[in-house]
Amino acid sequence: MGAHKPVDLHMHSTASDGQLTPEALVDRVVAAGVELMALTDHDTLEGVSAAQAHAAASGIRCLSGIELSARWARGVVHIVGLNFDAQQPDLVTGVAQQLAARRQRAQRIGERLERAGCEGVLARVLDAAGANGAPGRAHFARDLVANGVVTDFRSAFSKYLKRGRPGYCAVEWATMEEVVAWIHAAGGKAVFAHPLRYGLSSGALRAVIQRFVDCGGDAIEVVSGGSHRNDIESAAALARRFNLVASVGSDFHDPAFQWSDVGRLGTLPKDLAPVWVHL
Repeated sequence: MGAHKPVDLHMHSTASDGQLTPEALVDRVVAAGVELMALTDHDTLEGVSAAQAHAAASGIRCLSGIELSARWARGVVHIVGLNFDAQQPDLVTGVAQQLAARRQRAQRIGERLERAGCEGVLARVLDAAGANGAPGRAHFARDLVANGVVTDFRSAFSKYLKRGRPGYCAVEWATMEEVVAWIHAAGGKAVFAHPLRYGLSSGALRAVIQRFVDCGGDAIEVVSGGSHRNDIESAAALARRFNLVASVGSDFHDPAFQWSDVGRLGTLPKDLAPVWVHL
């Protein structure tokens, strides 16, 4: 598929912390005119087959995808995997490990929030995530808003869920080397997600991307949901500096967040090679 086609390779469904089912998400993608998509739920493959089946019936292509949390020396980053064999044993085992860590974290977050006076939050979040779901901090944030503990999503994080707050809980995610290796073992491409969202200094950001390259990473997300022109140029400069191909993705979670709606993306600089021509 050529670079001129509408593409969105980063989005989330109810299989993790999105608000739309995989099928409803595909319908929204079709309505937006996107012709190539990837469902990239956090640390789970649960929604991929449903999304792919519905996309095929709707006349568009849906790549297998996932967004994996990865540990490095100074914190956690996210690596998107694209176009892999979702049944490959190394990947399946690795994803199961990540999902178990995510569920254990949810249990600890819930217990801490309950001690902080947020009664019933854990049971409600686990119910919302579902028996096969991947509960994340967004689930807790939505519950805190819905139950009047805070007024909005951002306040839920700033008052309860970010580092140093009552509900924060660290996780020992897999290393970046492990995550990239799982994706490659399954024949996929590893993409460094939304590089400007980690709050890193320019030096630290270059260091982590160098580590990603050393691990064999393939691409970097140059255009993300809500990216302004300067953001795109900064990410494009990183792609050029590290000789990485470029990806684009809205990071869609919720129809209410219109700035990151599916297909609502800036233009990829013409000198960069799009990752989808390599898939």
